[in-house]
Amino acid sequence: MATFIWTILLLLGLNISNPDARMGNKSYENGDYESAKTWFYSALDQDPNNAEILFNLGNTLTKLGEFEEALKVFMQAKSYTDDNHLKALADYNIGTVLAENEQWKPAMKHLRASLQKLPSDSEGQFNYEYALMKTSEEEDNNEQNQNENQEPPPEPSVYAKAVKEQADTLVNESRYASAFNLMQEALGVDETVRYYESFMNRIGAVNQIEQTDN
Repeated sequence: MATFIWTILLLLGLNISNPDARMGNKSYENGDYESAKTWFYSALDQDPNNAEILFNLGNTLTKLGEFEEALKVFMQAKSYTDDNHLKALADYNIGTVLAENEQWKPAMKHLRASLQKLPSDSEGQFNYEYALMKTSEEEDNNEQNQNENQEPPPEPSVYAKAVKEQADTLVNESRYASAFNLMQEALGVDETVRYYESFMNRIGAVNQIEQTDN
């Protein structure tokens, strides 16, 4: 089978009114990713919830190899938009970043989410099937080694750290249910999220109290 298609989808050249965002786009197109990063952060200081700027910043951070921060920014872009096309692009790029770090199960989850919104995307379909295959291989290996090692969960992965940061943001906004659900979904695809089990228990308890009060 052919290998994964390493393509980060772009959302540049948009009619963004923020002049710093336009400068960021220009720097990105010129391959000056450090300058683009500076411009996009400056643009976000003025418009922190702009999903399009966040998306382009995520692309920039990916080019710079800052994968953990890129994942967090793509997740933020998803949370600040109702545009399904933009959500699909963000999920695709999250999946691609995770695949580059060989985190196949969470990569598969996000590629599938992208494909559900863009079902005619042949490249997305191929990459989803490839991630599905690699996930199956990993699960077979894990099952084989399950009884050989009884070690505690490893340190949190890049994906786990990014999800935790996004959950912290939701908690700071008192969105405990959303934070808890985010962590639970991530745990389903990345065992290292269990590193934050005490955090999950805490926000889960707060969420239960809030539901009881309501």
